[in-house]
Amino acid sequence: MSSCQDSNSLPPHSAVGSAGFSSPGLALGEGECERARMEGFRLDSPTGASAGQTDSQKRRGLAVRFRGVEVEIQGRQILRDVAGAVLPGELLALMGPSGAGKTTLLSVLTGRIQAKSGQVTLDDRPLTKSLRRMLCYVMQQDIFFPYLTVKDTLMCQAHLRLPDSVTFAEKEKIISVLVDELGIKKCLNTIIGNDFVRGVSGGEKKRVNIACELLTDPSVMILDEPTSGLDSSTSHSLITSLKHYAVKHRKTIISSIHQPSSPVFHMFDKLLLMSDGEVAYYGPASRIVDFFADLGMPCTPLYNPADYMLDKVKESPEVRQDIVDYSNKFRVSSVECPLLSHDKADMHLQSMAGGLSEVKVVATDREGAGAELLEVESPQWASSFWMQLRTLTARSFKQQLPQILSLVSVIKTLVMAVIPGLIWFQVPREEDQIQARCGMLFYLVLYWFIAPIYIALPSFPAERSIINKERLAGSYRLLAYFLAKLLSELPLVIPQLLVHVTISFWLTGLNGPGAYFADMGIITLTTITSQALGLLISVTFLRIDQAMAVGMSLMILMILLGGFYIQKLPFWLVWLRYLAIILFSFHATVQLEFRDNASFRCASQSFYPHCAAAHLNNPNETAYIPAQEILDQFSIPLPVWGNILVLVLYILAFQVAAYLMLRFVRTPGK
Repeated sequence: MSSCQDSNSLPPHSAVGSAGFSSPGLALGEGECERARMEGFRLDSPTGASAGQTDSQKRRGLAVRFRGVEVEIQGRQILRDVAGAVLPGELLALMGPSGAGKTTLLSVLTGRIQAKSGQVTLDDRPLTKSLRRMLCYVMQQDIFFPYLTVKDTLMCQAHLRLPDSVTFAEKEKIISVLVDELGIKKCLNTIIGNDFVRGVSGGEKKRVNIACELLTDPSVMILDEPTSGLDSSTSHSLITSLKHYAVKHRKTIISSIHQPSSPVFHMFDKLLLMSDGEVAYYGPASRIVDFFADLGMPCTPLYNPADYMLDKVKESPEVRQDIVDYSNKFRVSSVECPLLSHDKADMHLQSMAGGLSEVKVVATDREGAGAELLEVESPQWASSFWMQLRTLTARSFKQQLPQILSLVSVIKTLVMAVIPGLIWFQVPREEDQIQARCGMLFYLVLYWFIAPIYIALPSFPAERSIINKERLAGSYRLLAYFLAKLLSELPLVIPQLLVHVTISFWLTGLNGPGAYFADMGIITLTTITSQALGLLISVTFLRIDQAMAVGMSLMILMILLGGFYIQKLPFWLVWLRYLAIILFSFHATVQLEFRDNASFRCASQSFYPHCAAAHLNNPNETAYIPAQEILDQFSIPLPVWGNILVLVLYILAFQVAAYLMLRFVRTPGK
């Protein structure tokens, strides 16, 4: 029997008491079925990851049922005996005042938090980790990389979420179908944007957010206030798209919504009204007015029912309790929203950490009749490690490109190369200028340690929500993320490094081509070390202001202990030198500058032993300082290769520490 035929089994409109907690099966309202026919929607049209598949292969919606759900956080009862059911083709509106527990309930339904007690099932099966992959959760915040276009964003998500067996052309087709259905084709090549960079509108950004979740063709969509921040017209257009999608593709949609307009409110099939974590009403959204009228609280004509019921549940504690008590009378005999006592059979939620099996939905006909869930073994992630690494690297590169290679950044690099080069222009090879040459070397090392670290410091606090949203906390997904950060930023930083070091090196007149190329390699290693340290700090301190404060403190410490201002420390403070990473870079560049270079003339009043002895023996002969005596002045304990090895070990240590911190300490919701 079709869903439209089933609608005749609905209770009569006048039966408010029982209708408020009826069980309409797979039925849609008669008006919705008729509107779907008039607008030409086919209930079996494929979309999302099912685009191009046959009807027998496409994924159908699943019935979501929850009952006896209770949540307690830090001794405070957030949810009390919440229940409800949503069937394929239906939209359930989750409404209530702020603090009613709407987002908490959505988190329980998606398995993001564990409830104290209760049941959540999909097609009468307990919610497990494998079943969770058939749900999508659209968060209230639209979190994107601002410099990526809509097409780039969707394609990156397709590469990350769809199996490698899906070809590039098939992914493009899936995206094309989605952007047509959601009405965002016109902005496909527009960047997302943010508060500082103009991009797509708020409504378009919300549709992109939904499109990202629909790529995998989920059976159940759960949305947290999708109309938040949108005007009335945009909100109506968005909910209309969701309504059509649910009817057309027989999907199950649950959405929390705050103060919808009257037209938006009447598009929902069912309503779950909550107040202080309790059910104040459950049933057809069209009958909420009759529910309040029977309670002796008639809604004034031309008053938005959504606003009216929210005003009532917030009016006073007594009124709120009357509404909840009246609701409970019908819940006693309700099938979909039963009122359960605590002494009944075990109602604890099943563990969300299910096995590694995937649940496959197989439908045998247009309406999904005879469908069954088959469990098959599958890998944890759809895409391979290399696909994720390639995708994350390309995405990070596109995001960082306009920031690292911006006009301001390029001008800054040129200015900070030319001005110091002119200050130290062709420094003479004389004893009293040795410190000046070391000053230029220290400047180069310090500059290319500070510049990358301040790019890396804000990275994780800004991207933490994206890591959470994309579930990148898995072991090899997280490894791909770290490698992508390194591989994407280096090609953008190195060109500026080459220009900066080249100009400064030759304007100053440092020690020839050999030292130039060696210094370039050491400064590049210093840059990578800085990136790794910046990422570790940003992972450890989740707030940008804290990360910047710690980074600034470390910078000052490294300047003091970097080997230029202080060459020798008291024996009980020697260990502090190992905290100054640039010390090893500076020592290596100093060795390359003065090693095998005996061209520095002694001063008339020299402090070097060789020069003093030469002046005593032959005052009129020009004497040159031995390279080893210059190096001894800096108390360098390691050879060049030893300093390079220490930098490599620092890179590995910082990367491993950041990985472990994010994997086990700062782990986002998986």
